[in-house]
Amino acid sequence: MKSSPLFTDLYELTMLYAYLENGKKEWASFELFVRELPKNRNYLVFSGLNDVVELIENLRFSKEDVDYLYSLNLFPNWFLDFLKEFEFTGKVYSMREGEVFFQNEPVLRVEAPIYEAQLLETAVMNQIHISSLIATKAARIFSVSRGRGLSDFSLRRTHGFDAGMKVARNSYLAGFNSTSNVLAGKVYGMPVVGTVAHSFIMSFESEEEAFRAFLKAFPEKAVLLIDTYDTVEGAKKAVKVSKEMGVKLRGVRLDSGNVVELSKEVRRILDGAGFTETKIIVSGGLDEYRIDEILKEGAPVDAFGVGTKFGTSADSPYIDFVYKLVEYDGKPVMKLSPGKRMYPGRKQVFRREGEDVVSLFDEKLKGEPLLEKVIENGKPVKKLPELKESREFFLRRFSELPDEIKDIHRKVEYPVHVSEKLKKLYKSLERELEEEEIEGAENNNN
Repeated sequence: MKSSPLFTDLYELTMLYAYLENGKKEWASFELFVRELPKNRNYLVFSGLNDVVELIENLRFSKEDVDYLYSLNLFPNWFLDFLKEFEFTGKVYSMREGEVFFQNEPVLRVEAPIYEAQLLETAVMNQIHISSLIATKAARIFSVSRGRGLSDFSLRRTHGFDAGMKVARNSYLAGFNSTSNVLAGKVYGMPVVGTVAHSFIMSFESEEEAFRAFLKAFPEKAVLLIDTYDTVEGAKKAVKVSKEMGVKLRGVRLDSGNVVELSKEVRRILDGAGFTETKIIVSGGLDEYRIDEILKEGAPVDAFGVGTKFGTSADSPYIDFVYKLVEYDGKPVMKLSPGKRMYPGRKQVFRREGEDVVSLFDEKLKGEPLLEKVIENGKPVKKLPELKESREFFLRRFSELPDEIKDIHRKVEYPVHVSEKLKKLYKSLERELEEEEIEGAENNNN
């Protein structure tokens, strides 16, 4: 579906109108961040920036969009005429795709007239959420794979077309090697993999006949699914058929059963037949916990096809991103809602060895600043990295992460500090807001 500024919550549009109706066009800054990491996540991986930049570049209300809004009888004609000429004129600062981030760290900031920045809220959160969610899940799987190959097999159970594409892309970004998604291969330049389903094997009179048919069709891609009936016998038949046909058996796939014991027996059969280079691929019900368990038990598996639990991030299906106003008309702002603490003002994140520091944007601290300008006056200021570059960046960043933070079984908090200037601003603004609240209450009582 073509991108449209109507891909938003209605209240973004009602606020946009109310801002303009009341003459509120002051410059504002909104930041996207996570107050707390999900309970079983020690880090998150930032992704989705390319989609956000593309969305902003093409943020125009079509005639059909405006006609639909007219049909709602919510807005006056002058506002609808305004939307016909609408375009984003602000700035965006962001972390790089593939960056590892933590709690209370702004990953993206929008600076623009308040009505423009407000309109972006829903779409920005939507695009960053799905990509970062899946990139994080992929990183966790990558962290326990011990160098084994990883393929995205999730397409048939992802949440629709768009999610299927984003899952494939972010699997590759965060360490996977390939995908079964053919369109993703075309669009993103990813390696694609795939052989046959059990239905193919079952459509022939015998398993051997099915193996012969596939090896005849794909002698250079000789990977056979051997668990349709009996995995051990399937392995023996695969060896027999490949020898008879003179085809090099590149791999066998196991999709069910006790894969630890079965893979050991299959490896023994393959090695005994001289097929020492034939790979064992396992799929079916996998996630980081199961893969870690399989490898800890010594299963001789060379690659994994990871599907449903990965593509839906089943153990942690959402990230609680928020998009909050932090500065308005040149003044830092914040809310005091219980349990929803936030730091005011435009911010920067500095990465040092073993810790991050969140500071005011204009502070100059030791370490590497993580937020950089990507959009100025509504236009990209530079070409964003290609997927392979972002993948390389992730792999480098991930290798620098302490092992205890990568642990999928323990909750370990990475040190994220707040600069002294930011702490002072928070305390000062907190006192100011509390005094205003007291004064208002006293005036009401009088």
